[in-house]
Amino acid sequence: MSSGWVVLVVERNHVLHTIASADEALEMLFANWPVTQGRAFFSAMQACAGTMAGGVTQREAQSAFLAAALDAKVVFRLA
Repeated sequence: MSSGWVVLVVERNHVLHTIASADEALEMLFANWPVTQGRAFFSAMQACAGTMAGGVTQREAQSAFLAAALDAKVVFRLA
């Protein structure tokens, strides 16, 4: 799927996860995120979910997800 995301590799619990869309980012936020409170986390959740309704672009969702990763000190790299 061409989502417009720069592919990210996120490390959680010593496992690498490839995140290439807002859907994948939202799944990661729901299931495997160390910080489940705060502005960055909720903004990322809202932005990633907002892509489904078309009100948020993939690029905006990725920016919000990266901000949440930085806030939670989640290790990631661009792939």
